Amino acid sequence: MSAIDGYIGDLGRRLHGPARAKTDLLTEARDGLVDAAEAYREGGVGEAEAERRAVADFGPAAVIAREYQAELALRGDIGTLWKVIVGVPLIQVTWELGRIWTYGDWSRSGKPNPEWFTAVIELFGVLVLVPAVIGAVSLFGARLLGRRLDSVSLGRVTRWTVGAAASTNLLALLLLTVSTTVLDPSRMNVSLVCNLVALGWVAFSFWLLAPAFRSRPALAA
Repeated sequence: MSAIDGYIGDLGRRLHGPARAKTDLLTEARDGLVDAAEAYREGGVGEAEAERRAVADFGPAAVIAREYQAELALRGDIGTLWKVIVGVPLIQVTWELGRIWTYGDWSRSGKPNPEWFTAVIELFGVLVLVPAVIGAVSLFGARLLGRRLDSVSLGRVTRWTVGAAASTNLLALLLLTVSTTVLDPSRMNVSLVCNLVALGWVAFSFWLLAPAFRSRPALAA
């Protein structure tokens, strides 16, 4: 095994995160090492020694792994922000379409909505849009802050914005669920389709919230 292959293997074993992002980082590292070794070979150094020097110049795997792990965590959080931006509105639209298809207009219940419940519906409509707005603002902010903050600091910011977006989404669902139960528990059972979408919505919200409180993988020494 060449020095470069051994180094990349060691580095890969120390990293934990999205497979595609991990592969991209390791490919970039390998390309850099190959280029550095080629430069040494052009200077008259033998192949094995050229690779050894390239690896030494690149830095200890334990040190580089910490930098790469922070980058992996950041990419994972940014990917989650995209899921917030796309997923929450998509689920909401799916639920509304399912309700129209399987239940119809709310007026068919024959029970007018009291003013307080109408206010809750309007507040829910606002709150459910907030996660996507938070996600979009966070992505834009990440581009700007990326020029000033390192991956660790920027990752901490995106991690908590993901948590804020997911928490707001759960708050909106909780508000609507409790208010609907107080008004008329039968409204919680709109249709099988809507019930399944609603359960998926709750599961998706908790899945989004998990990264904000999950401890980051410890790096092997």
